[in-house]
Amino acid sequence: MKIALIGLPQVGKKTVFSLLTGVGVDHLLGRAAEYHVGTVKVADPRVDKLSAMYKPKKTKYAEIECTLAPAPPHESKPREQWLNKLKDMDALCQVVRAFEDPAVFHVNGSVDPLRDIDAMNLELTISDLSLIETRRNRIAQDQKRKFEQERADEAAQLERLKPHLESGKSLREFPWHEGEEKRMRSLQFLTVKGLVTALNLGESNFPNPQLVEQAKAKLTGPRSEVCELCAKVEAEVAQIESPTERAEFLAALGVAEPAIHVLTRLLYKALGYISFFTTGEDEVRAWTIRHGANAVEAAHAIHSDIARGFIRAEVMKYGELTSAGDTGHSAEVKLKETGKLYLKGKEYIVEDGDIVHIRHSG
Repeated sequence: MKIALIGLPQVGKKTVFSLLTGVGVDHLLGRAAEYHVGTVKVADPRVDKLSAMYKPKKTKYAEIECTLAPAPPHESKPREQWLNKLKDMDALCQVVRAFEDPAVFHVNGSVDPLRDIDAMNLELTISDLSLIETRRNRIAQDQKRKFEQERADEAAQLERLKPHLESGKSLREFPWHEGEEKRMRSLQFLTVKGLVTALNLGESNFPNPQLVEQAKAKLTGPRSEVCELCAKVEAEVAQIESPTERAEFLAALGVAEPAIHVLTRLLYKALGYISFFTTGEDEVRAWTIRHGANAVEAAHAIHSDIARGFIRAEVMKYGELTSAGDTGHSAEVKLKETGKLYLKGKEYIVEDGDIVHIRHSG
């Protein structure tokens, strides 16, 4: 699960990366041309609630690998290398400047977040169009030597993608035929990847629901998310060690939780993943699987041996468990008594938030 943090210079990428991963900003200063990698813990209130119920020795959140990418280079060859690096990622998060600060220059001369969103979209779209053209030419050359129907079908698929991209739409919005997107996956198109747009506002214009809605209008389609945050304020919140004082600070701002927590969940969603949980006195843990995965695939996420010896899955629904009792044990007893401990087979499609215990042989 790899996501790249991208954006123009001086938009607050380093601060956002630091907030997401805990990597100190001081470590990033003076290294603008480098790539930096950190781990993002997905803030999930459900994990917090289950941990409070079971009081385990260890609590484990879902995690994402995040790469802070430098600003897009101007020169052709470095720019191509920058785009190729993004192709290795599973999703993208673009940080867009929406704050005014005369002490911080803007590469385009003025602050205009909607313009900058369009510019980045165009960059990714041009990359995909170039890839289509290169691939089509390669197929045409190969077909002259030896005709293959599979290659002819691929060329026809590519021909359908081109006008869609030229109309200004991303491949996330493309009406794929059955199995088509999977066949195209090896080409690593950029506009098919999940995209989160983080609008970095200033203290004077946060929140800004109108700007959020305008950004959403530009970024349509599945796995496209928009959120707003004020990185400067978020950094101040992160420095408050006392949970009580932090909660009071947030309450004074009129928000329930740090916006950076919301961003972690949107990154996870853009990747196309969901979480199921395992619970007990030793550990409460969020496990990561793709949306639509079945019970055996969930078992494999825990351990391949468990998947091989799968017998059945015992499933509890998060809402039913948390409303059934104050402790994990009492809640589980209540669910068993009321017939809400569900026994599922291999083909059961695991739902986001399921608490799953796998019965297995060996």
